[in-house]
Amino acid sequence: MLGAVAASRVPWQEYTAIREIAVKGGERIQAETVLQRFPIQIGMNWLTADTEAARQALLRLPDVRDAHVVRALWGRVLVTLWEREPLAVVQRDKKLFWMDTEGVLYTPAERAFGPVVVEPEVYETERGPRLADLFLLVPLGALMAAPGDFLNRITTVRFEGSTMRLSLRDGPDVWLSAYDVRGGLLRLQRVLRALSARPLHTIDLRFERIVVISEKR
Repeated sequence: MLGAVAASRVPWQEYTAIREIAVKGGERIQAETVLQRFPIQIGMNWLTADTEAARQALLRLPDVRDAHVVRALWGRVLVTLWEREPLAVVQRDKKLFWMDTEGVLYTPAERAFGPVVVEPEVYETERGPRLADLFLLVPLGALMAAPGDFLNRITTVRFEGSTMRLSLRDGPDVWLSAYDVRGGLLRLQRVLRALSARPLHTIDLRFERIVVISEKR
């Protein structure tokens, strides 16, 4: 009788244990990095795993914009990540940071990559500093879509109200309207080609039919 009772016992802990944690959606973030910070581990109780606490832990990773953590049958935990999309490098208090396409400064940058946005106005959020004027993401996106050979000539970007000020490497400072950066860049390339032999100091392209130019003395 005792033997029959012992044989009928079910090892419930084996059936409720987490057997797999699957991570998808990460391109720049390695799955190993996610699992190191993930509070849910293989072998834990699948029924009591705190998926919301796990999600909040992932949101503390700088490169993670959002995360989704769910339990799936049987003994599986599925993790879906949405990574931040880097847009530009920002200089703030003499330090460099990556800014994503939503205007959040989310992680330090070791060096400049392309034009550096200098000291834009930001405000603090739970996820980090964020660009105060989100409209500026539109002209920045247009600027960063310029051809790489031309983009590499631009060292810094400053916003002065509705004006975008560009500093060119070994070249002039340029003023563009933030409302038409794409058109302004096309005009700028034409002006630079036409006046390549002249020592230009500034180029002002904020006016529709007028180009204002000053030369170095």
